[in-house]
Amino acid sequence: MRETILTFADRHLQPYTLRGDELIPDYCPICHGGDNRDRYTFALNLTEGIYVCKRGSCGARGRFEELARRFGEQAEIFRTPGKAKKQYVLPDVEMKPLADEIIDYFAKRKISRETLDAFRIGSDDKGNIVFPFYRDNALVYVKYRAPRKPLPKEKKEWQAHNAQPILFGMDMCAFSQPLIITEGQIDCLSLYEAGIRNVVSVPSGCSNLDWIDTCWEWLEKFQSVILFGDNDEPGRKMVREVVRRLDEARCMVVEEYPLRPDGKLCKDANEILFFHGADVLKAALDSAQPVPVKGI
Repeated sequence: MRETILTFADRHLQPYTLRGDELIPDYCPICHGGDNRDRYTFALNLTEGIYVCKRGSCGARGRFEELARRFGEQAEIFRTPGKAKKQYVLPDVEMKPLADEIIDYFAKRKISRETLDAFRIGSDDKGNIVFPFYRDNALVYVKYRAPRKPLPKEKKEWQAHNAQPILFGMDMCAFSQPLIITEGQIDCLSLYEAGIRNVVSVPSGCSNLDWIDTCWEWLEKFQSVILFGDNDEPGRKMVREVVRRLDEARCMVVEEYPLRPDGKLCKDANEILFFHGADVLKAALDSAQPVPVKGI
């Protein structure tokens, strides 16, 4: 991909500079800097093949193939040879109504039955919590969790085998509003409990970002994205990587977490809801800051 983009840039984007993985021409090839001839507003990622113009009146964004077609190039020659597409299967699960133990478990975490019903939370035949992940009203992915503290050597969470990883809560979101992405399903439920909508969570924690590929076209429809990760180093690392993949120009990050009664910072959205309530959780979300754009 890198060499192909550089060959293209030599033909169509001169003069340009290279900053890390970004190719930055003097002028945006689409708006040409506008009336003020603004420079260095356009960036093309050499590894991801994504471009964006940071000028507000332009805001062009897309994939390298689209940019190539603008210049009359044969877009097919620029496609990166990919790995064989992974085959996923639909989860085989019989969803049962919420058990009282599950309702009590969430109530202790300040999450109501109404919120559980909104996300269609259920239980399996062993009484475990079932988090269903829907896309276009089809059950695509399932996550499980026991409604109690895990026993020694017991898994805290697990998921359906070979199911396609997508975002939890996708079908409840509107493209006209900013998308909020959390690190866990309980954090997603916590924000919803606080009256915040358009919120999703990643499927399998901070270390697996396969959901970006499986949800790419859906994610591209949002003009802005707010990352509300866990307040620890793995969570911050995930947020940095998601920002890099989704385009820093449209991302904001929550970085202010209030103190718990023991003087430590809250770890995540659910701890903020539990210790401080909905208003403080909303304030934490409102504290999200734009990501500084490299080279601008």
